[in-house]
Amino acid sequence: MKFVALVSGGKDSFYSIMECKRFGHELLACAHLSPRTQNPDEDEESYMYQTAASECIPLLVEECLGVPLVIRECVGRSKNTSLVYDHGEKAEEKVEDEVEDLYELLKDVKRKYPDVQGISSGAILSTYQRTRIESVCGRLGLSPLGYLWRMGPQKDLLECMLKDGIEAVLVKVASPPGLIPRKHLNKTLGALYYGGLFEKLKARKKLVLTDVEIIEGDDGVGVLKINSFKAVEKEEGAAIWEVSGKPLYERVVPEDSHIPDVSNVEAISTSAPLRQIPTTVNLPRIKVLPGGLAHISELFSQNIPTIDDLLSTDNAEADLAVLEAQSIFSTLNEALKRIQWTPETQNRSGCAASAKDVVFVHLYLSNISHFAKINQFYSAFFGTVLPPSRSCVAVGTNVLAGGRRVMMDCMIQRGSGSYMRIKPEAKLDELETLSAVNEQFIKEHRQNLHHKLRSTLHVQTISHWAPICVGPYSQANTLRSGLHFMAGQIGLSPGTMTLVDGGWKKQLYQSWKNAASVLDALEGSLKDVIGGIVYVGSEVVKKNGMFQSEVWEDCEQICRSCMEANGGMSAGNVDETNASQNNELYGGYEDLETYREIMAAKNIDIDNMEIEHSTAESPLLMIAIPQMPVGAISEVELICGSNRALSCLDMKIFCTKKYREPTVDDSRDTNSHTKGVINWDTGYDGIGYLGSDSVDNIDENSPIAIESVVQCIGKGCAAAVFTTASVMHPTQSLRMHVDSVILEMIDSAVSSLEVSSGLGKFSTLHIRLFYIGTPGYDGSALRTSLNMAVGCVWNSKLHFRQKHQFPAVSIVPVEAMALSPSLSSGTTILALQLIAADLIHMETEMWIHHNRTTSDC
Repeated sequence: MKFVALVSGGKDSFYSIMECKRFGHELLACAHLSPRTQNPDEDEESYMYQTAASECIPLLVEECLGVPLVIRECVGRSKNTSLVYDHGEKAEEKVEDEVEDLYELLKDVKRKYPDVQGISSGAILSTYQRTRIESVCGRLGLSPLGYLWRMGPQKDLLECMLKDGIEAVLVKVASPPGLIPRKHLNKTLGALYYGGLFEKLKARKKLVLTDVEIIEGDDGVGVLKINSFKAVEKEEGAAIWEVSGKPLYERVVPEDSHIPDVSNVEAISTSAPLRQIPTTVNLPRIKVLPGGLAHISELFSQNIPTIDDLLSTDNAEADLAVLEAQSIFSTLNEALKRIQWTPETQNRSGCAASAKDVVFVHLYLSNISHFAKINQFYSAFFGTVLPPSRSCVAVGTNVLAGGRRVMMDCMIQRGSGSYMRIKPEAKLDELETLSAVNEQFIKEHRQNLHHKLRSTLHVQTISHWAPICVGPYSQANTLRSGLHFMAGQIGLSPGTMTLVDGGWKKQLYQSWKNAASVLDALEGSLKDVIGGIVYVGSEVVKKNGMFQSEVWEDCEQICRSCMEANGGMSAGNVDETNASQNNELYGGYEDLETYREIMAAKNIDIDNMEIEHSTAESPLLMIAIPQMPVGAISEVELICGSNRALSCLDMKIFCTKKYREPTVDDSRDTNSHTKGVINWDTGYDGIGYLGSDSVDNIDENSPIAIESVVQCIGKGCAAAVFTTASVMHPTQSLRMHVDSVILEMIDSAVSSLEVSSGLGKFSTLHIRLFYIGTPGYDGSALRTSLNMAVGCVWNSKLHFRQKHQFPAVSIVPVEAMALSPSLSSGTTILALQLIAADLIHMETEMWIHHNRTTSDC
């Protein structure tokens, strides 16, 4: 793409240009914000921009690089200093923040270069800088390019810069006693690091500083004042910005898969000839746990739209899917209004949750081609700043309820949207946007300095780190600094945003690597996985109409090897937080005795430091589905514990298994259940019912194995349960009482949860049932069976009147599935995922282990 480079004069912004050139992007010009001219003696530091030696920028860009420069004076200050910049609703107001100067600069760029598509920057680890550039680019329809983002460790990155010919001179130091102004200013990094440079970068001219003086300030801060400088010929006939060598990620982060060429992404049309469906008040089931964690189940369109509801019949199926999505958003909006700050609260005034409080969205479509059009309305509803994480897959045509095209469910943390968007320096009492109830809730959580109610990782800059999200959602959302809910990761190569070559196995490897990169940015690794879902394309599992069980074996082997090797990357290497990977002698201190003394003050015995703890076989449910985004055939969706939580809370796995005969003469009282017939090859026939005279139709040699696997954190904190029903000796047509099987699965899941985790059934947030779907069968009977089973298990007198006592439930049609680890060798016909948590208790446990001091008590 054609891009303009943001430059400050520093090495990082210029080296980023080199990486963009390596990937075939075309440099049009450079853009620079110069320091304020008024009050030249004022030395106010910018939170966003480097200002030292900026007077050299015009000559450096226009003479040395030979490209035009767009320059604008920076007149604003750092007004909004929160980590994430949200211009949002104040677009019509005059904002004096320095980020708005960048907005005006890039508007100038677009006017001068209307064909510009991307903006490059040199951000490496600064989330503050990256999110502001992304915000401005998003408002102007530009793609941010940041190929240095999370390239590390820093020492390796610096070596690459020097070997590629970057000759940088120190013009400011502010890190005493390590760097001393008179000793280090006006020295090149190469002279300091190597004593020499490699000349691989060819530019037209070289900038030479002819007259400088060192200005020393207080506390060891020093600035190189540049009185004069010039551009001199560097090499006769040299090409401008000739870039050679391998891309940066192949040297700093080893890559084991082929990177395809960049492909053009089809633009999404913003015009949709649609007509709104009237909204209704038929609300889905809502589960609310203590502390405001909630789940809304099975959001469907209130009506099933037809072609008569469209103003145009072009691309009718996609437009009908959009109508359904609009109805779902209307229903979700009404449901959010009814989520109270506490389950017992009756006064609803000012207590409602909002779309900004949504943490995670599961979006199920009949066809993945509807994805692009729905995204426009999805983005309008949830917004593009700090959005929820998301998993989006296609489950097939005519398998969702009533033949619908869209189904969605959501996880919510009440108050978290306002919590994340309030500036750190804001006084809550003065905010008119908060009601009294909201203010009190947010104030209590803002006063908790140890744990954040919610945080979001939302990177939109194309880089070598991990793929940007294919749509308006975040890579991960973290609740109470304890649990990470990660968006589905597919096999995209981050730098090119195209799928890796080599089939489903290579894509699955890349999916795990991308997940590991996201977790690394959260100071975690794949050893922190509590549970996950692995999607594989149906065409991979199905051959000649038959499903291949060996695919599950290959899938399991790939997943386990990737988890064991952390996706092929060293955890903590970029941020240099992994002690086992730290090659600095004596931990960076000057000698062993100092290192021992410093660490002893922290109660750490360096001779007996534990480097790594063992990795459990976290439960994974492997599922075959027809389609995934951008044509992917592998995807990984994970729930993980945070490094903070797992450093003090045990994570353990628990497995149970039992058999039952699929007979109608069940010892359990089934008077409250419908005795339906289900044929696993053709789907529920919806007509016949088995009576006592039908027992002869049952294959007595086909017992059903009910198996549960639980992974939990701490005692009474959080757990993921996976329960399956498998046929040990499958026949062509198996008939059973599905009510009894589902009730048995619920019983197994709940009893396993209570025994292993210390959590009770009323801590269950959500239950998701997966079944083998067939066209024409929409799961209605299974939905009824699941709701009745949940009603039987949860319907105790003690909690009978408690609001939101039942968990939210969803059923999802798939084409095949298998559990790992599994004690059963049968064919899975039903699978159940149960999520339970008490995050307030989890937060308390983390505080007890990490933060309980005299000053806190």
